[in-house]
Amino acid sequence: MLSYETISDALLDSAEEVGLNVWQSDEQLDPHTLLRTFTLTCLPPGQTAPRPSSLQATMSFRWDAAMTAISTIGTEAICKLYHGENVGCAHDLTGCAYEAALALEVAYALPLTLQLKDEPELLARVTRSIQELHRGMVDHKNLVKVDADVQVVNGEMQVRRLKARQVWTIGDALHDLDGLEDVLEEACTEARDLLHALTQRFTGNAKLVEGSDESPLPMVLESDEDRIYLRPPTA
Repeated sequence: MLSYETISDALLDSAEEVGLNVWQSDEQLDPHTLLRTFTLTCLPPGQTAPRPSSLQATMSFRWDAAMTAISTIGTEAICKLYHGENVGCAHDLTGCAYEAALALEVAYALPLTLQLKDEPELLARVTRSIQELHRGMVDHKNLVKVDADVQVVNGEMQVRRLKARQVWTIGDALHDLDGLEDVLEEACTEARDLLHALTQRFTGNAKLVEGSDESPLPMVLESDEDRIYLRPPTA
């Protein structure tokens, strides 16, 4: 199985090759469980830093201690810790200590302020709009699911932020770099296109961002030709 470092590096390469505007990458390690989390944060085209009124996309995956062990020392070495070579083992059939799969989550954060008092159906309409926009761009059924951050302010319900989420499940490609690169390139291309489309659809609509102090975000911002992007140490 491919290592965490190889997968995170492949994700960075795919994002850069398809033209995703990567702002930063983060790596987190839980010292108790040794769970590792890798996250890319991407901004709309041409933007060099996040703004309160701008959309963001994140691509992230988790890598637990078992996957680290399997990708580092292999299945056979792990089996020897629990039984002798003459003992039958289901792992001999699967070729892995368990059916390894990686969940790549792609999330889009939309900083919209929606007043639900006069238009209670507004949230449902915006949700359908996001999903229909995504449906029109792809030829699969793995559409984003939309979560809303709803608050009660002065007795009135408001939506302060929407987040659209999608999960790509990677299985066999974890054992083949070429196959992994194909999957990641497809995911990054879709993320690039949907982030661009969401920016065009929502940041240009004054009603949907009327709670923001900033003007709707233009699509062409400052140039970042001289920008230097630093990869994390493990990648």
